[in-house]
Amino acid sequence: MIKQFRKRLIVMTTVFVTLILIAAFATIFLTTYLKQKSDNYEKLNQTEQLRITGGKVSFDEKSADTMEINRIVPGAGVYFNMLVDKSGKPFMIDSALKLSKKQYHKAAKYTWKHQDGGVIKMNGREWEYVVAPAIANFDYGNSAQDQDNQKKDETYLMRFLDVTDSKKSLVTLGTTLIVVGLGLILFFFLVIVFFTNRALRPMEEAWKKQKQFIADASHELKTPLSIVSTNVDVLYASQEDTIRDQLKWLDNISRGTKRMNGLVNKLLIVAKADSSFDQLNVTSVQVDQLLINALANYETKLEEKRVTLNRNIAKMTIKTDEILLQQLFDIFIDNASKYTNEKGVLDVSLEVKGREGIITFQNTGDGISEKDLPKIFDRFYRTNEVRQKYEGSYGLGLSIAQGIIEQLGGTINVESTVNEVTKFTIRLPLKKQFSTNK
Repeated sequence: MIKQFRKRLIVMTTVFVTLILIAAFATIFLTTYLKQKSDNYEKLNQTEQLRITGGKVSFDEKSADTMEINRIVPGAGVYFNMLVDKSGKPFMIDSALKLSKKQYHKAAKYTWKHQDGGVIKMNGREWEYVVAPAIANFDYGNSAQDQDNQKKDETYLMRFLDVTDSKKSLVTLGTTLIVVGLGLILFFFLVIVFFTNRALRPMEEAWKKQKQFIADASHELKTPLSIVSTNVDVLYASQEDTIRDQLKWLDNISRGTKRMNGLVNKLLIVAKADSSFDQLNVTSVQVDQLLINALANYETKLEEKRVTLNRNIAKMTIKTDEILLQQLFDIFIDNASKYTNEKGVLDVSLEVKGREGIITFQNTGDGISEKDLPKIFDRFYRTNEVRQKYEGSYGLGLSIAQGIIEQLGGTINVESTVNEVTKFTIRLPLKKQFSTNK
């Protein structure tokens, strides 16, 4: 399930980022294209005033004379103009380009046939053009006939703008955006994979722990259930015997039932602890008195094993959850009463250092091996020695304790030497901001 969720999340996030990049790059390209188109339009349709003096323009179709004007207008791009008569024949060329008259006439012929505008290729370049009626007055003389001819003259302006470089720049921009876009998509994909894996790691670990928890709980419950079931079958097979004769099997059933009951109670504690970790009831707690009272509840068990109890408890008051702290003390004192060896020693201390309250539980006994130390806070984990010697151990106490300590904002450290001592050090902040639900 986690793998499918990871794949779905990566795909959805990648698609989302890809769509954003496509939209952003498409906007950049479209904006550039429209700006370029607008600039070309302005250059093609800009108004110019051209005064020609000292010459006469003839419209005689047999004449090959064509007036040429060479000039450059700054900021207008590379372009040239042609004035043509009503048949499309050029009679004036305004150009700074070194083109032959044949090329100009060929361009004029093509343009006259396609007056709606477009692009023409000439001399290895691309030229966008427009054709429009020209606003021009030509002075042919003062006679009435000349003035009458003037009124009948129709002239048209053909303007050609070199758009080769602008088109190339647009193609280059598009190619660059595609390459950069693909690179960014790959980069963001790797980033998404990295952060998704990192973000889902706690969820994956929690999922694995949950599956392991269910498997371990099922295994732990299976043993006492098997004992009960087996001994009940024996009782059914020996119905003629008296209850006194069946006491052995009944004792086995009783032990299995007690173990199962103890395990169920522990599981309820785990479930309650998990659900209440975010609901702290923070009050001012006299920690030293709470610890003394907790120790008093286990004095009988410690005396039965003739355990020497050394207490070094300083006065300490902190703002915390009293119920959770009480549960924490019960777990460590119960473990000490269980795992401290006969005639062993249990040292309990409470002191204040700086802004921390330090609580230590140190007991003699079998100790914990170096390979087992990192696992002792895992649920249902028990060392082989514990499994063999202590029937009432479920491997849940330290896991619950670690959860409580983390919720209270503290830390825990464990040190142990095999067949010597084991020491748990708990550090709790004296002042901490909690989210409380009273």
